[in-house]
Amino acid sequence: MSNLDKKFQTDEFLLGVCYYPEHWPETIWDDDFRRMKEMGINTVRMGETAWNVMEPEEGKYDFSLFDRALELCERYGLKVILGTPTYAPPAWLTERYPEVLRVDFRGAVMQHGSRRHYNYTSPVYWRLCEGIVNALIGHYKSHPLVIGWQIDNELNCHSDTSFADSDHDAFRSWCHKKYRKLETLNEAWGTAFWAQTYTSWSQIYLPRPTVTYHNPSHLLDFYRFTSDSAIRFAKLQYKIIKEAAPHQFATHNGIFGNIDYRPFTEQTVDFLSYDSYPTFQLMRDDLPVKEKDRLSGKHLSKVRGYSSKYLILEQQAGPGGQTGNGLNNDRGDYLQVAPKPGQIRLWTWQSIAHGADGVLYFRWRTCPYGAETLWHGLNDYGNQPNRRLDEAARIAEETRRLSSLIVGTSVRATALILTDYDNDSNCKIDRHTGFEYWRSEENIYLALSCRHIGVNVLDLKALAEEGVLDGVNLIFIPNAQLLEPKEIEQLENFALEGGTVVFGPRSGYKNRNNHAHQLPFPGVLRQLAGISVEDITMVTDPANQRIQFTEGQAKNAPTLHEVLRPERETVEVLARYTEDYYAGAPAITCSPTGKGAIVYCGTFFTLDNVNALLDMLMTKDGFSPWGNLPSEAEVVYRIDTEQQLYAIVLNYSANSLNLELKHPLFDCLNEQHLYDTHVLEPYGIRWLKLS
Repeated sequence: MSNLDKKFQTDEFLLGVCYYPEHWPETIWDDDFRRMKEMGINTVRMGETAWNVMEPEEGKYDFSLFDRALELCERYGLKVILGTPTYAPPAWLTERYPEVLRVDFRGAVMQHGSRRHYNYTSPVYWRLCEGIVNALIGHYKSHPLVIGWQIDNELNCHSDTSFADSDHDAFRSWCHKKYRKLETLNEAWGTAFWAQTYTSWSQIYLPRPTVTYHNPSHLLDFYRFTSDSAIRFAKLQYKIIKEAAPHQFATHNGIFGNIDYRPFTEQTVDFLSYDSYPTFQLMRDDLPVKEKDRLSGKHLSKVRGYSSKYLILEQQAGPGGQTGNGLNNDRGDYLQVAPKPGQIRLWTWQSIAHGADGVLYFRWRTCPYGAETLWHGLNDYGNQPNRRLDEAARIAEETRRLSSLIVGTSVRATALILTDYDNDSNCKIDRHTGFEYWRSEENIYLALSCRHIGVNVLDLKALAEEGVLDGVNLIFIPNAQLLEPKEIEQLENFALEGGTVVFGPRSGYKNRNNHAHQLPFPGVLRQLAGISVEDITMVTDPANQRIQFTEGQAKNAPTLHEVLRPERETVEVLARYTEDYYAGAPAITCSPTGKGAIVYCGTFFTLDNVNALLDMLMTKDGFSPWGNLPSEAEVVYRIDTEQQLYAIVLNYSANSLNLELKHPLFDCLNEQHLYDTHVLEPYGIRWLKLS
């Protein structure tokens, strides 16, 4: 089955809230559920925080509190998504079985008193998780309100590694299963360097504190093992759910570090879900554009790359914040800015536009105690009326009215950004350039989005799936350092048929063991790109970080420069370096390939050099057939089964924007025809039917 077939399937758009009955006096439950129903909420998520309630003593299960909560949900016609409560084991468990606790790299045990303090490999924790999950699923597998399950909660949030004794044991077994022979492992890790050769399996550990640099190939397997451990843990619960309740869906709310979500989606869920908090983007001071929250679209597009339709199990409902980290010097407390009037609605429609057929707000009411008293829900403590509730009620009316249009259409894109777990992991190993690869990915997305071009973010392996390249004419793969010859074939075929593929710096120079190919740079891409790399240097002086395009002004080119040399007469130089001993040397080249082209960029992508490159490639504004739209607005294109095309327009600006139409279009959201010049209000949304 294709990952893109692992999607949420529903006949009705779900609009919901996260509600935790164990946090509130039972006397207010009825009023809470009644008000949810009255404002248009149809779904409630609960359960993932309550292992201590469901199993107050080992082996003694009590679901009566949730039975009573579900009785009220039934009274008010609310669907229910239940979470397995394994992300926060109770105090009795960690006291009795301290071996289940997570251990950090320096050997410090992560004690009870927060969350996510367990490790994925403890046999004891597996046994206890099997117990609570089996009991919970068995109790609710036939309940008419329970439509699905969330497995655990935000796997790898806060901490995405563990070094407990059971983790070292599991890694040793993982390596033995993968390599079978120590000779094979030694070759794969290149242990001839620094006399690291292993002569017994007992010598194999996860990376441990060392005097200096770790072995990069060892680290790469560590990241793979870390992902596989999370997948194996989630798969345990998925198997229990699907064997007992195949009619109820199972999902998980990613995306976090050190999990390869392609095999995760294949093996552990019916579809992947996501938690969307755009104010984390607003907190950043390193983004080059003021419309920072539009970058959440890249994360949503990445989720869509694993499941074409999905759920948002936590959607921002107010300013977020957490407190209580004063003793953890590596983490700080924070309080985010409040969403401005209209932004909660904007972010909800952003999620819908990018593929969410259900959105649940976190949370119904702000919690009065614990580390998240600063994390605001739709309601404040006293249940007083507020603008957040008013926005949610408006969204409920809109999504109810457009429900069939939302669930009956899917996203259509003409550009791809390709990612890869091994290459992402290598960014953490090669930290001197690693962040620049991630920033390049963001800059590419923003440049395309500002040109109103539809973008999908896909795993490199997804290219093998049927239909993935339908309608696509442009592919960016900014980070392809680890690449094998066989992985190039589909990209070459795409170019031969008329597409353009753009590679980033250092592409193709290492294999999947993290060894450099014994080839001139760019390694396995040399023949396809039609170039070689004469020189490579880090660039620390901002005055030297410039390239000049053959058409246009000089643009930024940060951190690293590869000096390129065309090896075929047909290779065109698009940009040259302007400074230092290699001034005038090629920086970006384009090699005609069949009906298309292969572009190689010898430096990292910035917003301005991507825009200049798109100009050189004559990439038009995606909305130009229908009108002119300022860059502050995003356009997400959707198509129905009858091939009717739509455009959802999202204004991320605090200012009104002019939408200049070439011919009248109908706005399905506001049920009006738009003519000539139309004003799009601050944080406004339009769902346009394109003729």
